[in-house]
Parts: sequence; structure tokens; C-alpha cells
Amino acid sequence: MEKFRAIFEWVNKRKLLSISIFLLLILAMIVVQRIFRQSEGQLSAPLKRSTIIDAVYGIGTVTAYHRYSINPLVGSSVEKSYVNEGDSVRKGAPLVEIGSDVVFRAPFSGIVNFYPYRLGENTYTTTPLLILTDVQNRYIVVSMEQQGALRVKKGQKARISFDSLRESVFEGTVSAVYSYAGNFLARIDSLNLPSSILPEMTCDVAIVIATHENSLVIPVVAFENGSVWRKRGRSLPKSVPVKIGVTDGTWAEILEGDLAPGDRLLIRRQVSQ
Repeated sequence: MEKFRAIFEWVNKRKLLSISIFLLLILAMIVVQRIFRQSEGQLSAPLKRSTIIDAVYGIGTVTAYHRYSINPLVGSSVEKSYVNEGDSVRKGAPLVEIGSDVVFRAPFSGIVNFYPYRLGENTYTTTPLLILTDVQNRYIVVSMEQQGALRVKKGQKARISFDSLRESVFEGTVSAVYSYAGNFLARIDSLNLPSSILPEMTCDVAIVIATHENSLVIPVVAFENGSVWRKRGRSLPKSVPVKIGVTDGTWAEILEGDLAPGDRLLIRRQVSQ
């Protein structure tokens, strides 16, 4: 108890000094907190120059060139059935017979992907009798936002990827740009898709507008509020304002800013602001 009383008397006699020490402690805590804040996060790999693509992105749907639908004009009945759903047929093969010996044949080779009727059932004019689809010759219809569609032109190259085939990228060419029912669409032709890719499957499409070579690029996740945290050598990370250009979702092109190849960036997206 005597010790605490002695300390209190010492502080009471030296109020100015005590206040100064207290303020210095607060300042030291602020500095330490700032150091930790500037160092918290994950450092990127050293920056380097690379090629980045300016592209318009959209969701594509695989579409068959040829699709044959049998639509009886009047109600009738299925007299003979030659196929089932999922069957592969060759051009000229019989498909189904209805009414008075009316036999429908395949106008091309393909797969029967719709056939709801069975032998003896009555047909209806509101429901197709059978649909045959060519699954080998396909193109892709891409849905885009309006601003993106304004930049897309016939002849531009496109890169196509599927969720289940991320290791493979397929190439095509824009053959048309058009609109339908408020949707802005592009048609991609000249594909070399594997047979496992079926009509109506969806894919990610990047239509290449321009290719920027030898650009200094940064990870998109390192960019925050118009700046990045740059680290050089052993110095603390420093906030540097930058202007970015083309981005592909993972990397962003640097147009302006005090950055150079070899710099590392602090990625702080998971750090509370």
C-alpha cells in the first residue's frame, strides 16, 4: 500500500511529465498499430509484364445447326414406331409412321431427343410428334450486356470454356451480332468441340476485342479504392494510387502509378477496413 501511495505522490508532483509520458505511450500504440495494419495481408508474387486480353464476356448456349420437328397438322395415331428417345439414326432412316401409311424419315443423321408418344397413342397438333437433332454440327449463341454488344463485331475471335472442361479452351469466330426480344446476342462459328458437348449446354465466352502485350499487370484482388499497397525491399508497404485499364477478372493492366516489375503488392481484401 505504501508503494502505491509513493507512486501516486510522484505522479501528482510531476503532472506535466506524466501527461507527456502518457501521450507518448498513446502515440507509440498508434504507430505500432499502423505498422501492423500496413503489414497485414498476403504478399503477391513479384510483378511482371505480360499479355492481357480486352474482351467482352457472356454466357453461351450450344446450339445445333439442324433440328427437325415433326408436327402433324391433324390429330392422328402412331401406327408404327422405329425409334426411341436417345437413339442415333442415319439420314434416310424411318422414324415413325402415322395415319394412312405416312412414314417420316430422318432428313439428316442425328439423335432423337424428343418422342413422347408410343404405339397406338393419338397425336396432338399442339405437341411435336418427334424432334431429331444433329449433335455433331454446332454453334454457340452468346448473351451479352448492351455495352458489351456495342463493342462486338463480325470476325472477332472468341474463346470458349466449359465448367467441366476448364483445362480446355476452344476457339471460334463471331459470325453475327443481333438482338431478339430485348436480348443482345452473338453467334460463334468455326468450333472444334468434342462430341461430349451437347446442344443446350452452357459455357463461358470471351470475345476478344484487343490484345495488350508487354503490359504491367497486377492481381485484381490487390486493387482497393483506387490504390494498391506496394512493398519494395524491406520497407513497409506503401499506399500507391494507380489507374487500371483492361481487366480479365483475375489480372488488371496498370496505366498509371508508381509501380515497376519486381514490386510486390499486399493483398488485404480479407482484412477489416
